[in-house]
Amino acid sequence: MIRKQINGITVFDSGIEKEPLIFVHAFPLHSGMWDEQIKAFSDNYRIILYDVRGLGLSRQKNNQFMMEHYADDLIEIIDYLKLNKVNAIGLSMGGYIIQRALLKRRDLFRSVVLADTRLERDSNEGLSARSSAIGKILSGRRNEFVDGFLVNLVSKESYSNPGLTDRINSLIESNTDEGISGALLALATRPDNSDLFKEFDIPVLVLVGKDDVLTPLECSEKIRNSFKNAEMKIIENSGHLSNMENPAMFNKYLREFLEKIK
Repeated sequence: MIRKQINGITVFDSGIEKEPLIFVHAFPLHSGMWDEQIKAFSDNYRIILYDVRGLGLSRQKNNQFMMEHYADDLIEIIDYLKLNKVNAIGLSMGGYIIQRALLKRRDLFRSVVLADTRLERDSNEGLSARSSAIGKILSGRRNEFVDGFLVNLVSKESYSNPGLTDRINSLIESNTDEGISGALLALATRPDNSDLFKEFDIPVLVLVGKDDVLTPLECSEKIRNSFKNAEMKIIENSGHLSNMENPAMFNKYLREFLEKIK
């Protein structure tokens, strides 16, 4: 993968002249969460992934972001690389970013995959939880936040898999306190996208872990019903990080979707 810097964002690009797939990662991880997807799709597609502003290798001095900044970053990356109609795959926070970018520039997208995400913005309780998380992280109690959050990121079965949880922890640990807090602020400032996609006929695949407690099945069903041309698949033996918990099934449904829309 070729590493590039685009307006302070670290982007990884396979660079081959094939149909582009761009992956947008979840909170509070970075682009390393897509390793199994890179292995599965790099032979047949141009793979682009990046570390969201403030996370991974996209570290910033100023970590005050809003969701619209994240969406603008995705649009700038696609424009800068002169990609023609990308297939965008986002999980959780990545799904929020793609939704906002799609609303701003639908001309850039050939298809979208929205995994373990939702249309709605945070409830009042959710906003309070974001605030509490930022307080913990910036007051030196980051481990307390991570330990509590990780329980909800994966299914009970996955949580008992030390190889997987160690991998997730290593991704989180490589992010700074300031970057994670900035991402929490961006998540808290995302708009409500309910009822905004009724006229969109772009092909959409909605994926969700069967045991996802952060964005449960009903959230994905609402997304499917909000687009004209959407289908939904449930990933067995998975919670919120379905691409890491059951990569074989995640990749199978993604591959079938991409073949179908060719």
